[in-house]
Amino acid sequence: MEKRSYVNTIFIFSLIGVLFSGYLTFAKLVLDSCPLTEGCPYFLGYPACVYGLILFLILFITVISLMKNYTREKLKILVYVSLIGVIFSTYTSIVELVYPSCLDGICKYSLLLPTCVYGLVMYLVIFVLSLKLYKK
Repeated sequence: MEKRSYVNTIFIFSLIGVLFSGYLTFAKLVLDSCPLTEGCPYFLGYPACVYGLILFLILFITVISLMKNYTREKLKILVYVSLIGVIFSTYTSIVELVYPSCLDGICKYSLLLPTCVYGLVMYLVIFVLSLKLYKK
């Protein structure tokens, strides 16, 4: 895979992450409900999706900037921010699975898995691709 393909894939996954976490954040903060009828882990008093949105926005803005002007510093930002995303979403996925915050402790996941798991997959893809780019 060439550099351009990696960057385009990172762009797509960061955009999906922004849209997905943005939707969850909007529903939780504005509508005061979890849109997918599942629990919502909190971290430092805020829903986990808020932090996910912030991280995905940083990745999205960085990859757009990388498309215009390719530098190793921007790649380094992608690597570190996506690594933070992997660590954070791993933690929140474990919290969501082990200590569900749904009614009666039983969650029915609309997408088959907790939403944090999907964030974890997106961060992992971005991390692996940005690390490969950085090593080239």
